[in-house]
Amino acid sequence: MLGNIILGFIIPVLIGGWILRRHPKILLVFYPLGVAASSCINDVGFNFFWNILPNSNNQSYTALPMDLGIYPISGCLMMLAILKKGAKPWLAILITSLILTLIEWLAKEMGRVVYFNGWNIYWTALSYILPLLLAYVYGLLFKKVFVYPEQ
Repeated sequence: MLGNIILGFIIPVLIGGWILRRHPKILLVFYPLGVAASSCINDVGFNFFWNILPNSNNQSYTALPMDLGIYPISGCLMMLAILKKGAKPWLAILITSLILTLIEWLAKEMGRVVYFNGWNIYWTALSYILPLLLAYVYGLLFKKVFVYPEQ
C-alpha cells in the first residue's frame, strides 16, 4: 500500500502541484472532475474487470491514492497543455491516455494489476480516453457557461 501512496499520490501531486502552481484555476476546475471520474470507473472496474494489489476487503481503499493523485493530476496537466500551451486537444487526449495506459501496463507486467472477465489493455486505453475526452468537453461547456480558467 505504501507503493500505491508514493507512486499513485505523493509523486503525481508534487509534480502536478509544482507545474500547476501558476494556474490554480485549472486545478480547481478540473481536479474534482478527475477524482469523480476515476472513482466511478474504478468502482465499476473492481467489481467486474480488474483488481490491484494489495488485496483488501474494499478495493476502492487500495485505489484511493490513484483516484486522488495520478488520474486527476494527469487530466489537469492535459488541460493545461490544451489551454495554456496550445496543444491540439485530440493529440493531448491520446498522449495522456497512452502514458496512463503504459503505466498500467507496467503495473500489470509486474503483477500489481490483474484483469479478468475479458478485460485487456485495449479496454484500459479506452477507459482513459473517455474520461479525458469528458474533461475536454467539460472545459468547453465551462467556457460557455462561465469565464474560462485563466484566460
